[in-house]
Amino acid sequence: MRPFRAASVLAVAVLLGLVLAPSPVRADGPGATLHLTWSAPSVSQQVFTATLTCHPTGGGEESYMDAEAACADLTQAGGNPAALPGWWFVNCTGYQGWAIRTTATGTWFGQPVSYDVLHANVCLARKATGPVFNF
Repeated sequence: MRPFRAASVLAVAVLLGLVLAPSPVRADGPGATLHLTWSAPSVSQQVFTATLTCHPTGGGEESYMDAEAACADLTQAGGNPAALPGWWFVNCTGYQGWAIRTTATGTWFGQPVSYDVLHANVCLARKATGPVFNF
């Protein structure tokens, strides 16, 4: 009878551990929404905006160019816009233009996202952010 009791206690402990253990963040679960903007603050007051939802991929904006590519880059960066792979192949040598500000706020699987960068020009902004701010 004692072996049965020990096995029962062990089984209950394992089940409690499974129930009480925090579930890991899954890249395929819901919960990633970012509000994105880009603007040229020194030239215009106009601000371009989009809302991007990832996992599942979507967006409430018809103007969003490629939500799947943007979500893929954000997933690769762990939801951190500062770590985006960008478009490394873009050559901005000799490009002139006004400064571009890119911002992102929202949540990435429960973690707050706050990003605000002023790029020297639109070419460098696109190179750094790839498809995420391409709307």
